[in-house]
This record gives sequence, structure tokens and C-alpha cells, in this order.
Amino acid sequence: MLLTSIEMTEKDNPLKRRKHIKQQIKKSKYDPYGRGREILPFFVKVKPRSVMGDYIALHGLVPQNELPENLRHKIPENEIWIRKDVYDNPLRRERILQGHEKFELELMETRGLTYKQAHRRAELHEKLFKILEEIRTEEKKIGIIPYNSVNVVEPQATFRKKTKKIT
Repeated sequence: MLLTSIEMTEKDNPLKRRKHIKQQIKKSKYDPYGRGREILPFFVKVKPRSVMGDYIALHGLVPQNELPENLRHKIPENEIWIRKDVYDNPLRRERILQGHEKFELELMETRGLTYKQAHRRAELHEKLFKILEEIRTEEKKIGIIPYNSVNVVEPQATFRKKTKKIT
């Protein structure tokens, strides 16, 4: 347990500092990170094809030498740019943002992977995300009702106390 003294200022108190930092991060309606975890400070910006070119989505942590010259030093570190036609398709948007970009950023920030390493893993994760999505749609077509898995609870063993017979 952390006890704060009277002399400790808000700047010195780690609990208040963390709360203050969270308050500074403003939620965006396009923020893909607000689902059940601490909010990472990334904001999604929708850009036209004329700006993005053939790229579907890019984030500010992509090394500058990986970007085309017209996009170098233009994407802020706290933004994810996504092409408008991709953003307009909700299924594809979810797959790209959740299945690729978020996973890639998480690998880079938490595991310290380079962009190329994280990108390769994120591509595989995105494919898995797409396969699971296709399985769900096929199950709906066939009429399979999704269900929660059953938890098997085994009866607990009971122990009897041994009683001594008095003779």
C-alpha cells in the first residue's frame, strides 16, 4: 500500500500522476483502443486514396525509410491513418485496425519488436482474424447457433473424519 505524505505534490505522487495522464488522453469516436484495456494514445484518421496511395493503413511508428517519400515525416506518432474506402467497410475496418494495426503496435510497444518483426506477426494474426470471421459467417449461413463452451464441474471429493470406537 502506498501512503502519501502531506509534502508530496501531485507531480510526485505516482497514483495522482497516472490518473492525471489518463485524464489528458481524450477519447475519440474512432479510437480502437478503448475496449477493455488501458487506452493507448493512438487516434484513427481517415484519409483519401489520393493521400494514402496503395497503402490500406499506416501508423506513426512505421520507420520513415519504409514509407513512400510523399508520406515521410507526415504521420504523427500518435495516429493511425486508414484509407477511406477501407474505413467505410465495417468488417474490413475491424479486421485491419484490430487484427493488424493494434496487434502490430502492441508487439512493438510491449515486446520491443522492430517494425518488420511485428509486421510479419501482425500479417499472420490478420489472416487468422479473417479466417475466424469467415467461419462465423459460414456458421450463420448454415444455421449453427453460436454457444458458450460448457464448464464441466467435477464433484469435489469429501473426506470423512475417522471416528475412534470406544470399547
